[in-house]
Amino acid sequence: MKKATFFLLVAFAFSFSSYAQEGVHHLVLFKLKPGIEKTDERFRAAIVLLQELPKEIPQIIDLRAGGNFSERPIAADYGLMVLVANDKALQAYLEHPAHKAAATAWKEIADWMIADFWASAGKVQE
Repeated sequence: MKKATFFLLVAFAFSFSSYAQEGVHHLVLFKLKPGIEKTDERFRAAIVLLQELPKEIPQIIDLRAGGNFSERPIAADYGLMVLVANDKALQAYLEHPAHKAAATAWKEIADWMIADFWASAGKVQE
């Protein structure tokens, strides 16, 4: 399961053309907790917090997020991809109050897995 999830993380990461830009990619896959549906007000509130992140956190170069549409049993329910310039920018992003608020909201409704990695166009890194 972990290996399949990792490959989903990588595939998600490289599915966006703007992510060909070099930098640190912060990838999060969310799995909603039992009893939480996408119609739940807490889910909708968590989405709004994600939408506000680029307005609040200057280190964000690009942010993409969306709900999963596939019916595969290993699929996450929601994915988030954030691009920042470097390790220092990632740390500032993670420590920002807007990020902390979003993380707190998501912790209530979902479990997740993250990957933070450097990426460059046309290169696969170890």
